[in-house]
Amino acid sequence: MLLSAVLFDVDGTIAESEELHRISFNESFKEYGLSWYWDEAIYKELTFIGGGKERIKYYIERACPEMLKHKNLTDYIQALHKVKSQIYKDNLLEKGTVFRPGIERLLDDLKINDIRVALVSSTSKENLNNLFKIGLKVAPEEIFEVIGHGECTPNKKPSPEIYFWVLDKMKLPPEACIAIEDAPKGVDSAIDAGLKVIITPSKYTSDEDFKKGNLIISDLGEPDKEFKLIGGETFNHSFVNVDLLKKIHNS
Repeated sequence: MLLSAVLFDVDGTIAESEELHRISFNESFKEYGLSWYWDEAIYKELTFIGGGKERIKYYIERACPEMLKHKNLTDYIQALHKVKSQIYKDNLLEKGTVFRPGIERLLDDLKINDIRVALVSSTSKENLNNLFKIGLKVAPEEIFEVIGHGECTPNKKPSPEIYFWVLDKMKLPPEACIAIEDAPKGVDSAIDAGLKVIITPSKYTSDEDFKKGNLIISDLGEPDKEFKLIGGETFNHSFVNVDLLKKIHNS
């Protein structure tokens, strides 16, 4: 079967955006008068949870279980997350962000070779759009055929539901696609949906011992700055292009 599409995760894969999310969460806690502070160690654990509201709920369950008795907890979490999303938008306006190495080049390469592209993310639609339009200065709908975000399916990664949702929209079988992910929950989601996976660990997943995936590399690389191999077969390539994707797909 020919390679028909590449499905990209967003936070940590397209851009190193998780740190800006962490900062924005902490600023939102101050706005709400909360004493919570998510340092890098805490946030690393929370990155295993897909979705911002889900991360807040997970933290409450472990650090503030007494709050679980509140009848309006769901509304409280939604309101807190809304404030965090606005702060994240403001931080993107102030600080900006950039594509991870090789992303823009590979997207151009895929377009030239008529290989379809989609986004498969657990982040909210608002945060996804802000990342692209404000941080990266591009409109995602002009690049990606299908945009799967955290509001498209009931269950977020590591559930494979969002991958199945995107594949259904594209009318493609998983065997015709490759996923690019940075975190274990995303890798599990893609593999459980039947896709082969390239892993480019990010700031919060760089010390993970990935047991799954077809190729694990520092980033997608560039012709003048090759990726660092962590695991898997590179087929004598030093950066990810369509030729390497096809070889991994056919292997």
